Amino acid sequence: MIFITSIILFTQIFDPGATGYTFLKLGIGVRPVAMGSAFTALSDDGNAIFWNPAGLGIVEGYYVSGMAMNHLEYFNYYNLTSAIPFGKKQAGLGVGISYLTATDIEYSERGEEIGEFRNSDMLLNIGYGKANRYKSFSFGVAVKVVRSQLYTYSSYGVLGDIGIIINPFKYVYLGTVLKNVGTPRRFIERWECPPLNFRQGLAVKVPLGQNQCAVSIDYSVYPDISPTYSIGGEVRIRSPQLIEALAQGKISGFTIMAGYQSGYESGGWSGFSLGFSIEVLIGEGLVVDIAGLLLSYGYLGTSERIALGLHYVPTRARAKK
Repeated sequence: MIFITSIILFTQIFDPGATGYTFLKLGIGVRPVAMGSAFTALSDDGNAIFWNPAGLGIVEGYYVSGMAMNHLEYFNYYNLTSAIPFGKKQAGLGVGISYLTATDIEYSERGEEIGEFRNSDMLLNIGYGKANRYKSFSFGVAVKVVRSQLYTYSSYGVLGDIGIIINPFKYVYLGTVLKNVGTPRRFIERWECPPLNFRQGLAVKVPLGQNQCAVSIDYSVYPDISPTYSIGGEVRIRSPQLIEALAQGKISGFTIMAGYQSGYESGGWSGFSLGFSIEVLIGEGLVVDIAGLLLSYGYLGTSERIALGLHYVPTRARAKK
């Protein structure tokens, strides 16, 4: 699998052409981006549909999550995602939709301001993941429909992702994904190729009772920019004694995440990210997740995100944990 995807990737790198669909390079979700976008091997929640569809085969519960992002003060990005496991079939379905928008000003030939108009990009994802009986190997695919609007011009594209996740040793996970595979599209008067992305990742997840500590590393290649690497970590606390002391049983857990992604040479803390999430128990196995992060672009500014999610873990899955 890795050998085949590498061949496909490098044939694209030698003659990449003009790449478009640039908003697809923006990471989606609070948890993955807070961990420096090192999520290829760690895709085990509703964000898997965007990062590695193979993760849909190993999700333990039902996810619904919405995200809002302010990007460098000029763009707003909204995302809604879900993951639905198929119980004993060791499989899952994922659906996601994203919408990026920004306003611009229209001028007359004399330079007079006429009014504002809106530019946008929209992404619809549908994915499926399947794991073996012991969840030591998972395979997934996703289909994406992309629509871009610039002033009165619009264009569509259909892309696909394919990925795997392997659990060769206890606590160790390896992931590989080839993203944005598709045909070129014509936008206004120019043909542009999708930003084909090859990613490989390594993650270590260590459970400590009901708590968890995870560290992950990613290596990412696009045809039009230099390769980048990412590193991230998270500490998830679900100790009953600590949680009761914090909020009399209302808070069921919290997570602190941090990461770094190379490729942002803009000074300051460019490329560093920091995030958190708080889990509030509202019913038996039903949790509301509130999360936020700050990603620095150095001198260019910052990107802030907030997310609100709903996670339900069936009784059988909780018993396994």
